Amino acid sequence: MPTRAIVFLATLTLFPGCANFRRLGDDLKLLDRSYLVSAHIGNRSDFENVYGLVVEWDRAAGKVVSADYSPVGPVGLFGFLVDRSANQYLMAFSDADGDGRYREGEAAWILSDAAGVPSPVEFNLNRGRKARLSGRLSRSVVLPADMVAAARAFRGDRDIDDVVTGQDIPIALGDIADLNDPKFAAVLGREGLWQPATFPLELGIGIYFLEKYDPSRTPVLFVYGAAGSPQDWRTFFAELDRSKYQAWFYYYPTGDRLDSLGGALNRGVELLQGHFGFSRLHVVAHSMGGLVSRSFVIKNALEDGNSYIEKFVTISTPWSGHEAAEMGVKHAPKVVPSWYDMQANSGFQEEIFSSRLKGTVDHLLLYGHRSSKSRILPEENDGTVSVASQTAPPAVADAVKVVGYDADHVDILSRPDVIAEVHEFLAAPRAGRGLGGRLKKLNPFTD
Repeated sequence: MPTRAIVFLATLTLFPGCANFRRLGDDLKLLDRSYLVSAHIGNRSDFENVYGLVVEWDRAAGKVVSADYSPVGPVGLFGFLVDRSANQYLMAFSDADGDGRYREGEAAWILSDAAGVPSPVEFNLNRGRKARLSGRLSRSVVLPADMVAAARAFRGDRDIDDVVTGQDIPIALGDIADLNDPKFAAVLGREGLWQPATFPLELGIGIYFLEKYDPSRTPVLFVYGAAGSPQDWRTFFAELDRSKYQAWFYYYPTGDRLDSLGGALNRGVELLQGHFGFSRLHVVAHSMGGLVSRSFVIKNALEDGNSYIEKFVTISTPWSGHEAAEMGVKHAPKVVPSWYDMQANSGFQEEIFSSRLKGTVDHLLLYGHRSSKSRILPEENDGTVSVASQTAPPAVADAVKVVGYDADHVDILSRPDVIAEVHEFLAAPRAGRGLGGRLKKLNPFTD
């Protein structure tokens, strides 16, 4: 491996090794050949034992080619990766008798055209080969008899787990997390960077709660950074004033494209808000998580017009990109997708700074400046990110307060003064509203 490739991996605090790039290569092939389909069942909470299914049905030949299923949680979202875009039928049903099979009379939903005829999924090839759908279960809906018969013939006497593709994506929305669960181990954060497609299939994605939802306390959503994990927030979680706030965290593969991650987070939050009806939400993000979160906040507050996000805190975020990511794009044998967005002057950065949050959502920008020597970073840095990137002019101009600390990229998350600053900011009155919005499309770092 080229020396410079090893250096940029070390700079990103990742473990170096060609094996990572081999795994990444396999994962990129999976991303390149797959399509993502998800659906939200709006009345999921009215039914028990709800399952979502995707069935590749060759209707002309009268046979099912592949199938998969996923239990649907209380909020109603489920999803799959599929290998082909043609003949994919998406549906859900309530297994009222608990036998694990659909029977006529059980409440169901199937994607259908305007005339009510079941129709295959159409994927948006311009937006990451995805389809995001919604529906409602009804006892008046009957799944096509010829499809059901073909599916039963496809399964035969085999156990269901011996038949399915195994490419369902476990989606958590409001699930209660145990931080000691091995799936939240810090080491698995690296898997999310190097295997952005495999990570959600094996470990899931979504928004977890640390305790049962309480309408009397304001949710605080925590978002970790590249190769991070929920463990990064342990000190914050321990110090959070639980009489006022409840802690949530976004669990996601940090190697995926940042706009896609921001969009997925936005959909999850909007579904949770529709389910629980909370009126306030704060967001606290570290490192690259600040970029993901700004994308989410813009989509939620400015594009969708929601008013419940009040405070936005970012800590040590590389607002103008990272030198190591740029080097990785230029020299690495395979490129982690998020690195494209982490380059200086990337299209993603241009997009998230074409909108102003000030006046709509209050942003507290915190950064560290305990510098260490680096072959890549400028002299002023926090050991991982340059001070110049953490304090990029567009980010500083859009913040209501900026505070620097003599801290490195990791220990800044456990410093009492940082945590106290965040608590003070969350408790402070909201600044004036009405100034945020879309700006003229310019590159904020060069124009």
